[in-house]
Amino acid sequence: MRPPHKKGEGNKMTKRNLLFVSLLLVFGLCAMAPSLFAQGTVWGASSNQNTIRTEGDAEAVGTITLTTTSTGTIESSSGFTILYNLPIAYYGKIYAIGFSCSGPDYTAICAAISTPIVATGTGASAGKVVQLTFNNTSPIPIAGTPGHADAINVAVRVKSQGVAVGTGLTGTITAFYKFGNQSLTLATTTGSIIEGLGSVDGPALTIGYTPGRDSGPEYILTCIGVHDVEGTIYNNDFSIRLTENWNDALTSLSDEYSLENNDSSSHAGMTSPTYPTNGSNILITLSGLPTGTPTGSVGVVAGLPIPCNGTNPSASNYCANGQLTIGPGIDTSATAPYGPTVAFWYPVLTTNVQAIEFADFGFKLWSTGPIQPGTTPNSITLTVQLTDNYPNTVTTPPPNGDMPWFSLPETPTVTVAYLFDCVTKLLFPYINTFGSSAATSAGAFTTFGTGIVISNTTWDPFALPGPYGGYLYPDEAKGTATPQSGSCTFYFYPSDESATTYYTDPRTVSAGGQIQFDVAAATSKYSTVPFVNKQGYAIAVCGFQNAHGFAEIYDNYPNLGTSGPHTILGYVPEVLPDPAFYHRSPAGDGLGEGAVAPINIERHLLKELMGIVHH
Repeated sequence: MRPPHKKGEGNKMTKRNLLFVSLLLVFGLCAMAPSLFAQGTVWGASSNQNTIRTEGDAEAVGTITLTTTSTGTIESSSGFTILYNLPIAYYGKIYAIGFSCSGPDYTAICAAISTPIVATGTGASAGKVVQLTFNNTSPIPIAGTPGHADAINVAVRVKSQGVAVGTGLTGTITAFYKFGNQSLTLATTTGSIIEGLGSVDGPALTIGYTPGRDSGPEYILTCIGVHDVEGTIYNNDFSIRLTENWNDALTSLSDEYSLENNDSSSHAGMTSPTYPTNGSNILITLSGLPTGTPTGSVGVVAGLPIPCNGTNPSASNYCANGQLTIGPGIDTSATAPYGPTVAFWYPVLTTNVQAIEFADFGFKLWSTGPIQPGTTPNSITLTVQLTDNYPNTVTTPPPNGDMPWFSLPETPTVTVAYLFDCVTKLLFPYINTFGSSAATSAGAFTTFGTGIVISNTTWDPFALPGPYGGYLYPDEAKGTATPQSGSCTFYFYPSDESATTYYTDPRTVSAGGQIQFDVAAATSKYSTVPFVNKQGYAIAVCGFQNAHGFAEIYDNYPNLGTSGPHTILGYVPEVLPDPAFYHRSPAGDGLGEGAVAPINIERHLLKELMGIVHH
């Protein structure tokens, strides 16, 4: 049995409950003598209009009401056929049909109607036709006089997934009588009446994103992880605002009841519920959260939703008399609160269907430690979907016959964070390996070789005890480098513009460690295009921060084992700001490409790297 209507609920007027437009449908025996048991019944048809959502697969269209307008009788095997222009929602063995009867003869009328069926058939009308058939054994007298009328209400829910915005909703009504010796007359020359039932108004919500930084999604460095950096006015790393696209785009359970205006429990033959079971609840899912053991998992926590609570000066009808209330988010994830996917389910409790309302949803991210470099995907995204009863989310079909239910997400998907590997990029402006080939002819700069050293300085004394340890500049930064390790890849660019050499040193450089190698020997061993008998420049990309290097160029390369070098030249490579955060053009965001820490560092990254507060 469906729950009782709340007081006044049936009189709720919304955009979906518009002015009834009555049409006459003649159902009867016009050719027989005008006695009570020989005269058919004249019926009027009317409907209200509902706005439905393209995400919905069980949306309530306007209720069709068939009302007696004259006295007469209802004969057995007569009835009504209603053709809808969208498929009726179907759950395994349950069609979403509900009907009720009212008036002085409503008990006899409803008892005589067989369980409504949906004519499946084939072609364009498959799954769209509702048949109401009277199975009474003797005629039912009807006193259809003004103020003393009987009525049948028919309500269905339709599958509107992906239907074009602006599509009109219609129901075409036809009366039928199966005895061939009696005639049937309709108040239309076409033999049917088309009732307007509403329209498709598109997606229900607009998604607005508010970053917890000065601009854009959060930047997460894998070697550091995620930290609690206070950002928005709601003290979240980021928040989203969900705004209705029309007044009653979000609905509570009581709102859904008011859309149907029917009571399926009034008919004993109904074997399954066809009344609403939930409102348009909200499911917010975060995807792409890194997971790692023993550290590196990213978790998320949701704050309480903050609905609009009165007025908004930017629009006269924005939340005017807003009554939107939403329950706290329930984490539905099996691995809560960690990824790779975390979803929060929010029940919509009450709404004002005569005002556009919105709500803000805030979230915080954190990690259990550094994140594995090379994490894929390299971003954390958020999607929003209207949904049914918890814990059901987006199953097809919903296991409990929930109504309404939804299968399309709101758009767009929002990127809330980007993950960047911690790297250092070093520019070696001059590399010479002309002396590495015995075929090199004599001449200037033709007997040289180059050695490279890379140091991983993420193991430093600045946060250690002792007379020279401790924080060097506690008013500007907290602590030391974060110990990291990784390998280095070198890109050698020949001055003759021949093929570039790619070389990844097979060794991992641990925090506090160092690697050295001879360019010609190393590239000959590990590269398919060795940098041999060439000169040019190189860029090194090391998978850790705070990398520093040294290049040594020496002559007499072929005779180093016997007589040693005659001349040695050394230099320190430039540290290039990470192009993930700073542009190379204009160089260094206008401060010079070699600047290690440009003074106009983006403020959100500055918060991430300085003054960090761990969860």
